[in-house]
Amino acid sequence: MNDSVTDSGPFEEQRHIFKLLSQETRHLIIQFILGHPEHLMSLDELAYAIPKSKAAINDQVDTLVEAGILSLYTYEDSENKRDLPSKFYGPTERGIDILYEYKYLRGVPVARALYDNARKSEKIERHENAPRPELPEKVRKAFSSDEQTTESQLDSFIRDRNERLPTIDEQVELANSFAEEGIGPEHDGLSERDVQKKLTTDSEYTVRNLLMHLVEVGLVEEIQPSGPEMLLVSERINEVINGRVEEEVERNLEELINHMDGQLRVSSTEDLQSGSPPAAADGAGETIRSLLAKEFDVLPEDVESHLRAGDKLTKLNAAVEAIENSEWTTKGDEYGKINYVRPPNRYRLTEKAVELAET
Repeated sequence: MNDSVTDSGPFEEQRHIFKLLSQETRHLIIQFILGHPEHLMSLDELAYAIPKSKAAINDQVDTLVEAGILSLYTYEDSENKRDLPSKFYGPTERGIDILYEYKYLRGVPVARALYDNARKSEKIERHENAPRPELPEKVRKAFSSDEQTTESQLDSFIRDRNERLPTIDEQVELANSFAEEGIGPEHDGLSERDVQKKLTTDSEYTVRNLLMHLVEVGLVEEIQPSGPEMLLVSERINEVINGRVEEEVERNLEELINHMDGQLRVSSTEDLQSGSPPAAADGAGETIRSLLAKEFDVLPEDVESHLRAGDKLTKLNAAVEAIENSEWTTKGDEYGKINYVRPPNRYRLTEKAVELAET
């Protein structure tokens, strides 16, 4: 089976990458490239450092190139110089992402020390000092001393505990954005919708999924927001109306009644009692008035007075639901139900997470 990474899902991809990196020769190739001062090595340099045949090393280099972890970089000015290499192998941008995720970059200082202390022949020293092409900017930055020290204790804590999860990079991104903006124990927290805005890229995982992984390792806490335990939301305007419920109920009822009066009335009480709409020949079909008369068990002419008396909110919601569920009527856009909604929980970093972010 080919060792290249497939697109059959995040878990399958992890399995393939683990296989790619764990094979002995490929592992050594990556380690020596990481330890090289320029992170670009000729095939002769690799063959000198690794106790395998040049053909075997070349095969494994090709596998890493096919997988998108390494790339062949050419220095054209050396192509016609017999004593200098012109072709070098080094990490790609994708390769850097993979090596970071699998913690290979943490070992760069050790790999560099081992490489510097290794004995080299005159030919290999000439290769080592040969001019080389430039690596992509992202790759260069990953190897700079500043970039190697940016992983905080918070990042390490998340990766050490959730490293097997395909959501790990998004978890780290969220936790750091919380820390940077001070969304800690003294903060009111963010809703899931607000948290979604913190992701710089579209994630294939739900925000709640990311948050729950951070909750499980004690870095994020889920809290109930301050304020009322329940919110009333008007469908008509899609807004919370706590503090002006009565006004909004009245507005919705009047709009419903206006809509009802714009419909054809049932022709008689007998039509209502028959349980079916007026004959199609009347050009009517069931009207909102006839429907609500049956819903509230009142005469058609009494529907308005019934809606305007007693528990208006309950009657409004019942009337709207009946209209929506009927095959003979269509609800107008000028009115709607008023629903009770529990405020969504909010999320913030725990004290433990804040301490890790500061170290």
